[in-house]
Amino acid sequence: MRDAGVKVGLGVDGSASNDAGNLVLEARQSMLLQRVANGADAMSAREALEIATRGGADVLNRPDCGRLAVGKRADIAIWDVSGVESAGSWDPAALLLAGPTRVKHLFVEGRQIVSDGRMTTIDLPKVLERQNRLARTLMS
Repeated sequence: MRDAGVKVGLGVDGSASNDAGNLVLEARQSMLLQRVANGADAMSAREALEIATRGGADVLNRPDCGRLAVGKRADIAIWDVSGVESAGSWDPAALLLAGPTRVKHLFVEGRQIVSDGRMTTIDLPKVLERQNRLARTLMS
């Protein structure tokens, strides 16, 4: 589709549709599937990241987001790539190939949502307990 000039975006809406609600893992999966179908260099990690960031904004006709630039809206995710998972990576886009899957810091509309890997806006143990209870009720 991209080769034909079609705008392509990528997104996740939660664990019900992609198991983990993790856009980095979804971008990785997209890249790997392209490689399986069309050869090892069919899609680079950089291209998959572009589809997951700029691509979504472009598909939605949102020039106000999708890029880090002055005057744009920005949600910013930061990963710690100093660990063993990223050792030997020479390209920041290699996050899709060899890197942590959990964000270290996350800012949405200027508010810090995740700090040092922990959610700051909710009582996560309480939410998890409720979610697990609801899942058990649904299954019974």
